[in-house]
Amino acid sequence: MKSDVNEYSKKLESLGIRHELVSHPEMVEVVDVMGFLGLPISEGFSTLIYQADGKYVALNRRDDTKLKLSKVREVLGVTELKMVPPEEFEKLTGLRRGAARPLSPVSETLFDSKMFEKEYLMGGSGSNSTTIKYLTADLTKIPNSRVMDITGELVGASEGIVLAGIRSSGQLHLGNYLGAVKGMIALQNDSRYTTNYMVADLHAITTPYNITSFQHDTRSVIIDYLSAGLDPEKSVLFVQSNVREHVELSYLLSTVITVARAQHLPTYKDKFHQQQGNVSMALFQYPVLMAADILLYKADLVPVGIDQEPHIEITREIARKMNTQYGMDFPEPTRFATTGEYVPSLTGSGKMSKSVSGSFINLTDDLATIKKRLAGAPTDSGKGSTIPTEGGVANLLKFVELFEGIEKRKEYESQYIGSGIRYGDLKNELVEAIDRELAPIREKRKELEAKPGYVDKVIKEGAEKARVIASATVAEVKQKMGLG
Repeated sequence: MKSDVNEYSKKLESLGIRHELVSHPEMVEVVDVMGFLGLPISEGFSTLIYQADGKYVALNRRDDTKLKLSKVREVLGVTELKMVPPEEFEKLTGLRRGAARPLSPVSETLFDSKMFEKEYLMGGSGSNSTTIKYLTADLTKIPNSRVMDITGELVGASEGIVLAGIRSSGQLHLGNYLGAVKGMIALQNDSRYTTNYMVADLHAITTPYNITSFQHDTRSVIIDYLSAGLDPEKSVLFVQSNVREHVELSYLLSTVITVARAQHLPTYKDKFHQQQGNVSMALFQYPVLMAADILLYKADLVPVGIDQEPHIEITREIARKMNTQYGMDFPEPTRFATTGEYVPSLTGSGKMSKSVSGSFINLTDDLATIKKRLAGAPTDSGKGSTIPTEGGVANLLKFVELFEGIEKRKEYESQYIGSGIRYGDLKNELVEAIDRELAPIREKRKELEAKPGYVDKVIKEGAEKARVIASATVAEVKQKMGLG
């Protein structure tokens, strides 16, 4: 990566852009880099790649400001504007998330005017271990660039609004934790984000469920949230059905989406075949309700797995239609990818799921239970000419990476094509690594189960906080749509 940075530096020199390379430990988040350098967030800028009516554009703004997408659309004269997801960003630029740089392979580059209030700004280099100190005035030398007013008010270190939720299916498992909750905690603890996290009980009733245990299951997810580290002082934590505006907005949004469009969703088709004739209207409306969940809080980021991307795309479509037809200013949300967005099943096939027996480890499982569950994970002889890319061994190596790090995984891969892996040793080490992560969560859960009054308070106050935001959005939508 160092050679790539040097090549990029030479390109900047050829354009007459004065700059200085600044090395630091590898970091993805801007707030971490600026903190390490001892600089305020206002001394940095970020490059964001968007698609605008099919063309790629780079939008640059100071890190203490937030893009005003309505302004960007007006400046560019476009109707469709969406941030490219991480996979598309990597394909376009050849860079990892967090390493964007202002000289990008795009058709046009916009710089927000507030950037030029600073003589120097720290920006991307293409590497997570190098930042570039740019002479701000020289950035206008980038080809096909212009300076425009494309941000709203100063928002300190705020990067965007986050909405996420997990269905109320009882206690959470490792797939929920690594694929969602861990990312939710990271966003919550990053001062740049405003975070809203719900228990999606309305989504849970779109398919058959156990009425007797349902309220207990919903409450259990809230307790798992708190046990894992979600903080009601930092995030709005609430139960979806306690905020009636979710259902109200979903109906209003359903007026701009066609039946044919909803029918083409791959997730709906899968559920249609799974339910075998028991497909309810609620299940059909699932993507519109999900759009309401997101747009109700005007969220920019949704930390969900890649399988939910079709739902995020339909949310963007609904946002665009509401903005065009009724003059709303809904953001077009982007999926926020997490490290553990795909957690494999212990059975060796598919994704970890509560509905598949033997595939999961619960957050409440103790050392003995974890060992028993992991013992059943399928293996092979422990040796081969190539590293397996699917099946039980591939899944075990993924767990090693998630809980013991990439270097440990590489060590086992070397053994596999060399002397061979002793799966007993691998599983024992993995059990201990998983238990180390889950032990504090189990301990916190026991404390919370002994404090039902506190849990009740969190649920009640979370609903009140959420409704303040949600009611304002619904009132705005109804006014714009001409309703009373």
